[in-house]
Amino acid sequence: MQEIHPSSIVSPSAKLGKDVKIGPFCTIGPDVVLGDRVELISNVVIAGKTEIGDDTLIYPFSSIGAMGQDLKFQEADTMTGLRVGKRCKIREYATIQQGTPASTGTEIGDDCQIQVSVHVAHDCKLGNGIVLSNLVQLAGHVEVEDNAIVSAGSMVHQFCRIGRNAFIGGMTGIGMDVLPYSIFEGRPGVYRTINKTGLMRHGFTTEDIHAIHAVYSAFFAKSDDDSTAADRLKNVRKEVKNNKYAMDAIDFIENRSNRGVSARQ
Repeated sequence: MQEIHPSSIVSPSAKLGKDVKIGPFCTIGPDVVLGDRVELISNVVIAGKTEIGDDTLIYPFSSIGAMGQDLKFQEADTMTGLRVGKRCKIREYATIQQGTPASTGTEIGDDCQIQVSVHVAHDCKLGNGIVLSNLVQLAGHVEVEDNAIVSAGSMVHQFCRIGRNAFIGGMTGIGMDVLPYSIFEGRPGVYRTINKTGLMRHGFTTEDIHAIHAVYSAFFAKSDDDSTAADRLKNVRKEVKNNKYAMDAIDFIENRSNRGVSARQ
């Protein structure tokens, strides 16, 4: 059974799932789709071509699905929408913008925590199990892979890519890609070490961690000979070829975005 507070404005064209709860002073646009058991506590605005997955909880004063701030694309009927997964929590004052014609839309996976005053700009792609802590700011076209944690006050340059299970320290300035399974911190942000504690919490074995470490040791090594990073990765690939996480790390480096990967401090 749906519960809609009489002070809220819900377009007759919006599609609401089972047992949706909409608290006071919310505004729901005509192209919005809310899944089953979605709850808007109060003062939430959801606009644009926005889909919210089952069991997602949205806190007061969030703006979800508004047009992006990319000045090249300001025609409302050309926007490509926003899709939020299941069981997400979107906290107070978060702003999440829909995609532009430059992509298939802004996407957020399942079980994500979008905390107070976070900004997720147009065309971002977020995986599952991600935590964006208070005041994190993602510029347009940022990609964040599964289980990454971005600590409070960090800012991410457009088109950067953050690898899976990465941990980014507080108030980090991110202008290059963040390696998966790593700790990344500083202003500007740099690779520090393996995210050992986080990996262990997610069930990675000692063998997995050593294999990933071998990849990064080879990549960042200061060689006395004429070998390049590509040469060193080719050699270490032979050593870790049976470990999927180490191979994932190599693939990430070899297929990094145009932003590049930070040097190690």
